[in-house]
Amino acid sequence: MSVSDAQIIALLQAGKRQGMNALFDRYYKPLVVFADDLLHDLPEAEDTVLEQFVKLWEKELYEHIHPNALSTFLFTIVKNACMNQITKKGLPYLLDETVIETVLAAVRKLPEKTQQVVQSVMCQGHSYQETADELEVSINTVKTLLKAGMRELRSELEEYKKMFLLFMLYPQDFQ
Repeated sequence: MSVSDAQIIALLQAGKRQGMNALFDRYYKPLVVFADDLLHDLPEAEDTVLEQFVKLWEKELYEHIHPNALSTFLFTIVKNACMNQITKKGLPYLLDETVIETVLAAVRKLPEKTQQVVQSVMCQGHSYQETADELEVSINTVKTLLKAGMRELRSELEEYKKMFLLFMLYPQDFQ
């Protein structure tokens, strides 16, 4: 018998163990698959999901979850936990040279000025003002070129959505 998210939340709020059992039965496997897709390490993915379940229970996070948002909440906390682990380890352990070269090739396809802006802001961490000064253009030009460049990269790397997300989060690792 399938238990709805609203019923799971109600059982958790009532302090019933059945709530955690139902939560585990419904979400553990999909969350582990999701975490493994990010971490590329099944045992670590399993540990991450279990840690988030424990945190949900011990900190009574379920008290603040709307019943219609349980799935979104769970996937978000697991994604954040995975991203924190990636940050601690550093991104390069997840990427091989082929992946990095794919992103860099997409950046190299951009028009020259757009490429310079994307590299300056995203890869070198320069501010808009620093980039504008360096390239001798206005801040508005930097913003316009960056927006166009990121739109083009998003399109170019569409089949690599996760890689593009990692580029957005950790651009310094793609230098």
